[in-house]
Amino acid sequence: MALATVPVMFLALIWPIRATCGPVFDRVMKSSTVRVGLPYNVVPQGFLDPNGKWIGFEVDFGTELAKHMSLKLEKVKVTESTWGKVLRAGGIDAAICRIRHTRTLEAEFDFSVPYFFDTRKILALKGKAKRAEDLKGQKIAAVQGSSFEKAAMSLLRAAGDELAEQNVVSHPDRPSCFLALGQKAVAGWLDSGVILLEYAARSPGGFELIEASEAAEPLAVAIQQDDSGWRDLINFAIQDMAADGSLKKIRDKWFGPKSQYAFPCSGIIETWPE
Repeated sequence: MALATVPVMFLALIWPIRATCGPVFDRVMKSSTVRVGLPYNVVPQGFLDPNGKWIGFEVDFGTELAKHMSLKLEKVKVTESTWGKVLRAGGIDAAICRIRHTRTLEAEFDFSVPYFFDTRKILALKGKAKRAEDLKGQKIAAVQGSSFEKAAMSLLRAAGDELAEQNVVSHPDRPSCFLALGQKAVAGWLDSGVILLEYAARSPGGFELIEASEAAEPLAVAIQQDDSGWRDLINFAIQDMAADGSLKKIRDKWFGPKSQYAFPCSGIIETWPE
């Protein structure tokens, strides 16, 4: 029997190692409700439209994820700076907030298989550059102390820029990078692609994204540690969504070539054999 045809509630009843199911799994199964932290101020991941409706890629993904687990969804507003605190305190059962699965976060949280893959890109003013190589000899902004700083230097070096180090302009935060780009103090800004999408959306048609790296950086659902039963239930649901096409439908809606936020997803969703 294919995994996608097995009801999630049935999986819960036949869980092979019940001892691995922690308090979150037990609470969710008992209440049939999952509390998911979702962004409400990040375009296009999760935001309020002009009518106040809560929409976005991760809002749709979280809704469909709950549906595939046969659970009622309780949406909780979080931000990229608050999701960890709320999850740690038990205010939510899972966080879906443009979270990159990193070694640093792995020390405190557990993660699902990826549901989306980010890539590093450069945000440039419309018509100023088509390729990263076009920025040779020009200034590129990056957040100070971030991995994007070194990545920008490496990109310029690869383009043959002998002044790569001097041409990377470090800024204390992302709003400062965006301001420098808007004031034409820099020719581009290198950062996470989905983050740059958010800033580009503030001035539709004024910017364009340029490929900076093909390396995929996974976005995953974050949960509390030591609850493998809950993690596996989420993983099964994500894999089911990939298998039945519902995940691709949501991705195409928000990031497909005909969408307002076109952004190719290069990674492949991990699936496990039966």
